[in-house]
Amino acid sequence: MDITFNILLMLHLGALVVGGATTVAMPLVGRQMAGAAPETLGRLGPIARRLQLNSRIAVGVLLVTGIAMLWLRYGGGAGALGPWFLAKLALVGVILVCMVLGMVVSPATIRPPVLGAIMRAALVGIVVCSVMTFG
Repeated sequence: MDITFNILLMLHLGALVVGGATTVAMPLVGRQMAGAAPETLGRLGPIARRLQLNSRIAVGVLLVTGIAMLWLRYGGGAGALGPWFLAKLALVGVILVCMVLGMVVSPATIRPPVLGAIMRAALVGIVVCSVMTFG
């Protein structure tokens, strides 16, 4: 079981790195796309789509590996890990809500930079809560 848990943990941390890198890179690409010439948009569009796909895959991997590790090591009881872990789960919920809003709501309604800032703050909070829970 320890080997399985360690593999899941490595996948979990790898997905966290991919998600974190996308959270940093996407605003940079978005700023370059704003008001860019059509030929520049043609080059940056595929990069932005790849970043979005990577972030969605990373969130999926984080959810699956997180649930699997919680079940494997702690029998699935999130409450047993204390309030910091529950706060982490709440922040994961914030990120999921932001991702869904980004997919279904028009950018004119909720500006992408606002969602990005919320997601970055939630990501920092998740890391802090994780350290407080497991550190």
